[in-house]
Amino acid sequence: MILLAFMASSTFISCNDDDFENDAPRLFRPVASLEVQNNNIVTTWKNIKGATEYQLQLYRVTSIDDAGNNVYELYTEASCQGSPYTFEGLNWDEKYMVKIKCKGSNIESELYTTTDINVTYISKIKSLKLIDNAARLTWEKGGSTIRLVKAVPATEGLETITKEVSEAEYANGSVDITGLTSEVSYTIYAYSSVEEQNNATYAGKMTGKTTAPIDFDALFGAGNWIDIRSYDDVKAVDTLKTKDFWLQITNGMTIILRGDFDYKVNNTIQFDRSVTFRTAATLGGNARFVSSGGLQCSKNVTVDKIMFENVDFYSDYALPGGGKEVATTDDKGFGGRQVFNENGTNSTIKELIFKGCHIEGYRAVVRAQGDNDNITNLTFDGCTINGVGDQGIVTTSNKKADWKNVTFKDCTITNIVMMGDLRASASELTVNVENCTFCYAPMETTANANTPLFRCDKNAVVININKTLFGPSMATEGSAGSKIKTYTAGTAGSLFLNASAALVSTSQSFKTNFKWTELGEAKTTYPIDGLIELSFDEKALWQGPEKGDYKIIGNIGESGIGASKWQ
Repeated sequence: MILLAFMASSTFISCNDDDFENDAPRLFRPVASLEVQNNNIVTTWKNIKGATEYQLQLYRVTSIDDAGNNVYELYTEASCQGSPYTFEGLNWDEKYMVKIKCKGSNIESELYTTTDINVTYISKIKSLKLIDNAARLTWEKGGSTIRLVKAVPATEGLETITKEVSEAEYANGSVDITGLTSEVSYTIYAYSSVEEQNNATYAGKMTGKTTAPIDFDALFGAGNWIDIRSYDDVKAVDTLKTKDFWLQITNGMTIILRGDFDYKVNNTIQFDRSVTFRTAATLGGNARFVSSGGLQCSKNVTVDKIMFENVDFYSDYALPGGGKEVATTDDKGFGGRQVFNENGTNSTIKELIFKGCHIEGYRAVVRAQGDNDNITNLTFDGCTINGVGDQGIVTTSNKKADWKNVTFKDCTITNIVMMGDLRASASELTVNVENCTFCYAPMETTANANTPLFRCDKNAVVININKTLFGPSMATEGSAGSKIKTYTAGTAGSLFLNASAALVSTSQSFKTNFKWTELGEAKTTYPIDGLIELSFDEKALWQGPEKGDYKIIGNIGESGIGASKWQ
């Protein structure tokens, strides 16, 4: 046994490349290695004695099979007389493999197969997000400028979609590609040139798959919806203001909006039928309505329901550069716009609903200017309302509008002059406030009680407040609050309720340690009775109220209080 082992060992050790140079049936295989240099692959090996030619095959990885193995296609072939050999000008961000053999004196070696290697481009591309019909590509600063993107489908027969990147999109760090097909894998290529797309202008790529299509028929009923997400950007901005668009809209229809896109709206939009606006699956934030005038009803109509679901509203003055941005303005009217402004139309809306909306920078959100500008049920559900002026979030303008129910549920309400001016309502009015967070509301004043949180009069009003948190008033300048200071607590106290006939019910609701404002020689206060007073201020209750962060950090002794997103 020992002798046999020794003989085997001796035989192995004595072998070398020269032993079979003349009479071996084949040459030894060249054992190659790969190195990436930019977008070139350098293949090196130890030359084999007797070999006069080396044949190389470069394969590209195209996919992965069901077993998880790479699938290859032949990319190119080459031959040379010795090591090394360089494959030049390869595609960036691809994976390659080389097969090599040698030939000489009418004999050749078996093929040697290398391991895979990546030709990697150091890209500034950061992320790719896909929904059913669109993709968003984002990038970091620095590196190659991105001027064009291409969405190449993996499915044969589908169109490649190309989009130029505007200066604004590039500066913003992202671009959206629309018109994609659902449940399809796409590779998004980025280039630094509009004119040429090649390895010299390549700026990176990412691959992903669009999601399953949304079944709008199941959600809204066949033929009862219209999807405007793929409308041309220039056309889409003003679409909602055109007569041609509204000719397509039937009673009860849902309008599907593109997320993270601005639609211009004003008083040319006059409702005479039920309609729902809804942001579908979105690449970023909600669709945004930018108001230069208030939406309204047509004259003398009754509309069953108008609903805005996951739609944000910004006054054109509140946008960056608008001049009345909430964070910096001192204008207690925030520029004078309204979201919805009934101006004596003698119309009735049975249900007006804002759900999951962000509303910012208005003089009022919903306003009725005349008798019989009726809204039976008005609901804000899961909304953030920031920066509302001296007409209040809701106002009947001291007219006999027939409002019956106003509900705020799970809302965050900040930097407002007042919440509601609900005087002279035609019928008994019920106001429900549940699981809401208030801060810097209402504005601070020592002149009178005309801008409390709730302003009513001798009309019958029932106010129900449950599981709600109240922070201090918003600071102002002057006794009458001629100028406001947003995200800043007032020092004179707060006015909550000016009403002679209101019935108020409170439950599990708290206020920070601000005081009630005392007006006149009689030092009259306008509190809401029944609120539980905390021993600390708003900065001890919330994480960063001066920055719009109302995450609860203080101990209030109960859970489930205030807006749910801050709990």
